Amino acid sequence: AEEELHHVSLGNASVASPFTSRKTSIRCCKDILQQGRCTLVTMIQIYKILGVNCLVNALVLTKLHQKGVKQGDRQMTAVGMVVAGLFLFVTRGKPLTKISPRKPPSSVLCKETLLSMTVQFAIHFVAIMTVTYMSDVYVDPYDPSAMVPDGPFNPNTLNTATFLVTVLATINTFVVNYRGRPFMENLTENKLLFRSIQACYATLFICALDIFPPLNQLLQLTPLPSTGPPSFNMSEYGHGGDADSIIPMMLQAIDVIGFRLMLCIIMCLDTALVTLSEKAIRSVMDG
Repeated sequence: AEEELHHVSLGNASVASPFTSRKTSIRCCKDILQQGRCTLVTMIQIYKILGVNCLVNALVLTKLHQKGVKQGDRQMTAVGMVVAGLFLFVTRGKPLTKISPRKPPSSVLCKETLLSMTVQFAIHFVAIMTVTYMSDVYVDPYDPSAMVPDGPFNPNTLNTATFLVTVLATINTFVVNYRGRPFMENLTENKLLFRSIQACYATLFICALDIFPPLNQLLQLTPLPSTGPPSFNMSEYGHGGDADSIIPMMLQAIDVIGFRLMLCIIMCLDTALVTLSEKAIRSVMDG
């Protein structure tokens, strides 16, 4: 046997080296299955996060851009740093010590993944467009610098509200698409990711409620109105059309509870709906 080992070519040895072990037990096979499943699930959730975020960014760059919605340099820098950190923390998820009899999704293009991404984007789309329509009322139509698509960035209610809800949608993609058990540790066990997401949620709601004004100034956010809709722009709604039948009802609700609280309610509903929909899809697909 020793003579045969001396005649093994270097090419064959390099190919077989990842699948060899010096231990006499078959524990290495279990390790490969555990780490392989964890890697597969992590890859799928990263693709889902990227897919939903790309759709949200496409919405911002097309539909919202035509309304003059823009993002400031400091806003884009802060979001980029947060997203990069969250992606790093997602990859730090560790496999479980026990192999589950349930099989993970076999492909990124499976029915569960495509359906999940579609439902998530649909919910984010409704939330973002709702905030856009209710914020548009607070933009002065006689201000030429407020609504120019290719003009400079000017903080206003529309830019601030849409920025908060789009960033919330981005954070929600990390929360909802994190797979967790039975293939890898849960979100609460991934301490770095869990604490970072908590900090992101706290920051968003602090900015929405204008609790710490210096933070809003740092992120180029204007203070959101605390009163009902202004008198101008109100005559444009309520005369029929696709969205005009819903907008007056929404404006009446804003007049009662205030713009800031209405924005926080929409943000909470977006988070709750995407979470519940993802759980429902997983339970149905897993049988």
